[in-house]
Amino acid sequence: MSVVGIVLAAGASRRMGFPKALARVGGRSFIEATLAALSSADARVIVVGPPHASAIRSALAGSALLWAENLEPERGMLSSLQAGLSVAPRAARAALVSLIDHPRVSPATVSALIGAWRSGSGMVVRPRFRGGGGHPVLIDGALFGPLLAAPPEAHLGEVLARLAPRCELDVDDPGVLDDFDTPVALAHAG
Repeated sequence: MSVVGIVLAAGASRRMGFPKALARVGGRSFIEATLAALSSADARVIVVGPPHASAIRSALAGSALLWAENLEPERGMLSSLQAGLSVAPRAARAALVSLIDHPRVSPATVSALIGAWRSGSGMVVRPRFRGGGGHPVLIDGALFGPLLAAPPEAHLGEVLARLAPRCELDVDDPGVLDDFDTPVALAHAG
């Protein structure tokens, strides 16, 4: 069963003040760390948008990636996911949707999400650390059509909640709760 990793990196990074995807934590850029966590995916899609699309593409030149561009990322996360799904391989049976501001997710967490989905745990599998829900979220391919048909401005979490119950998978990975949106948050990353 084919799984595509979709990294949502189309935001303008206004609060960070520079492209969030190129911020560094643990010696790697956010985008490098996120792609490493998604290494068990069969394909990886990066969704970029103005004004940082070219900088992110340049940083990853030569990588075996698929690219999607969301020209209006201010419409919301669902619009970026729709852009990513539109270029995902047709053979994809599930998508791991990762946010660029969660760069410390463990590859073991990604493998656990895929394993839970493959074992039939649910059509939407979300990691949970110490009671807090996080990212990435695995979405079964049966939901791709309804997600693509939803209004781009709709709230992704609400659309998913209407489509299928969510399975919460307990993981030992505080990285699923990361949310680095500002230089101050990044400075406290350690």
